[in-house]
Amino acid sequence: MKILATILLSLWILTFSVPLLANDAGKIAKIEVTGNESIDTAFIMNSIKTKDGQPYNLDKLQEDMKNIYKTGFFSDVQINIQDTDAGKVVTFVVIERPPIKAIYLIGNKKIKTSDITEKLKIKTNTVLNIERIKESMDEIKKLYSSKGYYATKVNYDIEYGEGYDATVNLTIEEPAQAYVRKISFTGNKAFKGSKLKDYMRTREKGIFSWFTGSGILDDEALEDDRKNLEAFYHDYGYLRVKVGIPDIKISQDGKSISLTIPIEEGNVYTIGTVNFTGDVIFDTAELYNNLRSKTGKTFSATAYQEDILNLSDLYQDKGYAFCDIVPLTLMDDEARKVNLTFNITKGKEIYFNRINILGNTRTRDKVIRRELKFAEGDRFSATNLKASKKKLKNTTFFKETDFKLVRTEEPDKVNVDLSVEEKPTGSLSLGVGYSTADKVILTGNVSQENLLGTGRKLYLDASLSGYTQEYRLTFIEPYIFDLNLDAGFSVFNFTRVLDTYDYQKQGGSVALTRPLTDDLKVGTKYRYEITDIYDIDDTATWDIKEQAGTKTTSSVSLSLTKNTIDDVLNPTKGVNSDVTVELAGGPFGGNNYFYRVTGFYGQYIPAGFWDSSFFVRGTGGMIRTYGNRDLPLYEKFYVGGLNSVRGFRFGEAGPKDENDQVLGAENQLYFNLEWIFPIYKPAGLKGVIFYDAGAGFDGTNVNVIKDSMRATAGFGIRWFSPMGPIRLEFGFNLFPKTGDRKNAFDFTIGTQY
Repeated sequence: MKILATILLSLWILTFSVPLLANDAGKIAKIEVTGNESIDTAFIMNSIKTKDGQPYNLDKLQEDMKNIYKTGFFSDVQINIQDTDAGKVVTFVVIERPPIKAIYLIGNKKIKTSDITEKLKIKTNTVLNIERIKESMDEIKKLYSSKGYYATKVNYDIEYGEGYDATVNLTIEEPAQAYVRKISFTGNKAFKGSKLKDYMRTREKGIFSWFTGSGILDDEALEDDRKNLEAFYHDYGYLRVKVGIPDIKISQDGKSISLTIPIEEGNVYTIGTVNFTGDVIFDTAELYNNLRSKTGKTFSATAYQEDILNLSDLYQDKGYAFCDIVPLTLMDDEARKVNLTFNITKGKEIYFNRINILGNTRTRDKVIRRELKFAEGDRFSATNLKASKKKLKNTTFFKETDFKLVRTEEPDKVNVDLSVEEKPTGSLSLGVGYSTADKVILTGNVSQENLLGTGRKLYLDASLSGYTQEYRLTFIEPYIFDLNLDAGFSVFNFTRVLDTYDYQKQGGSVALTRPLTDDLKVGTKYRYEITDIYDIDDTATWDIKEQAGTKTTSSVSLSLTKNTIDDVLNPTKGVNSDVTVELAGGPFGGNNYFYRVTGFYGQYIPAGFWDSSFFVRGTGGMIRTYGNRDLPLYEKFYVGGLNSVRGFRFGEAGPKDENDQVLGAENQLYFNLEWIFPIYKPAGLKGVIFYDAGAGFDGTNVNVIKDSMRATAGFGIRWFSPMGPIRLEFGFNLFPKTGDRKNAFDFTIGTQY
């Protein structure tokens, strides 16, 4: 009946409506709406600007007609005008669009119906709109393209029901999945295509594509790639570079995509003059020395932006929190130079007013405030703000920290809103290993890095196998008595069953650590242990037999540590080093008399490509006895394993007896070189290729040291997964000797709670 009524209404409009050819004079007596059934008349009248009693104006009426149509509820809108004694009666005749009763997707097998439905611009129980249907078709094609199906076809048809409603059928023709197989460039002379690809989000399909998603072509990523390539060229002085629209070709079988990106490099620009204008409160030579952009050097956009930040830091460290550095460039195309001017407006000198801490539901305010390098009332300092952010990050208590400056009614004071997003600081970690000595080894760790929100640390470690049992409890109290001093203690019980003897160690330690600077710390530790060597086999060597029984170790150690690592969870640059001297026995009592010196130096170095980095580390140590005492086996160095020379098990890269039992060494020296590279950044998945060299050895003879050195190489995966940090590494013994294992595999896995 509705369809019949619509047809009759349309015929009535064609028959009786007055042709609107000109602006007739007269007054509008009344405005009416007809033809609407489900759409309220008042809603339509709100779209009509012309009112009763106003002068008749055809242009305004046509505009009203368009406004009604733009609501999207009508398939057609007409105007009927009748003259009466009171004036003109204007009737807007509308034909409603039918409502959508159902939407059906046909032909989709590669992508779930629910995933497609989320992208649709049309919904059931809304009016039918062809434009919205076409937009939905485009969204479906985009979704398929994001999954590698680029030649997807989408068609629609509409079925009208008896009750004047509509069913929309969307038919999808799925093509074969296509991947980017080749990316090439034209016009690039200064840089090879392999280097340019490093700066693109779009990647060629590789062996890890199943995990990384490489090979997928995305329009937004491709547009970002053009910007990134231009930014790369700007860093090398090509200021007039143009990266064109990529030429995309899909193979006949629809499975391969080739991209060709045109590049017009232009000329290299060097830096001409460098000037400072405005509020120059520093000596210009000092300002110039803080710049990376120097006269005669090739212009770099990144260096230029860093210069602006460095100049801002200089002024902000003097309290000018809202200084404004406006960079101005003047390009001389003929001389191929760019002249730089930094226009400086320093503003008022600012002081910190209130520090408001937001978002900490667990961590106490006190724990956060003591990590800050500034206090209320201090003069503003950008350097101290950055240092505070780094310190808070390295507590590992927070996912994010954000400092926001809020102006106050006093023009020389600002409040600081410090927003933090806390993360789980407790962890439950498990590890599994295997060796010929221990067979399967299970290790576990329960820890809380921020106990009850106080910043205190508590660790419980356990290691179990058929031959080893170890339990250790550690507690650390930072800022003890509100002093800049960390205190801690540890207690443990360790039992080891070896081929020729068993031994048990019990004891603990207390330690104090004081920061000298943000990066440098000095510490002292007292250690007391009781060790019992028992069940010695008749075949054991004399060195083992003479150490039978119970002995005590009482020692004091001093250490100096430097750590400039940028991120303790994801390090990319910085140094971590330590030197420790320990003295046992003598004035401290106990049965064991020895002194030990150990040290290591490790550094992360950004590689400059692929967002990867190198890690180099050297470790050395020596231990000696005095007072005519024997050197305890359990105090020696045991080189080999996941944290020293990979490819060997614990202690196997050092001295052994005739039973292949590791004996430990008086000296240790080993080096690690790693290349750490991202495999899949969004997931935090990294790969590592390593080379290790070193050994444990006795004596200081150069030939002995040379003959003892071992070399391994290997690869691994490191992933800070939702379950916690995972580390898997496989090492190969490069020059195995008789009786050596040729490789070794280690991994650990943990989970946070």
